[in-house]
Amino acid sequence: MRDYIVLREEIMRLGASLIEEHLHPESFGSAYAVLQGIGGQRFRLIWDGKEGYGFLESSGPGDTWHDLPQRVYGTSSIQSRQVAELLSAAKVLINGSVAV
Repeated sequence: MRDYIVLREEIMRLGASLIEEHLHPESFGSAYAVLQGIGGQRFRLIWDGKEGYGFLESSGPGDTWHDLPQRVYGTSSIQSRQVAELLSAAKVLINGSVAV
């Protein structure tokens, strides 16, 4: 769950606000956070504790969510290319656009 917390904090440093959070230590440390960007765009950070990876989902019409392609497998190096790509996608969402 440490990796999830590191990612969540990095995304919040970029300007996202935490709306809600669900931690599931009994499910291998899985978790997700609903975050909100500057323009009100909501998105989620999902952490699959069993598989050890995280990704973002952008909100769509109604109550739909769309997975973004960026994946992070652990965060042993916050400077890794995977983490940089995920944070770049988060920054786009925070600023009110749809990340690809």
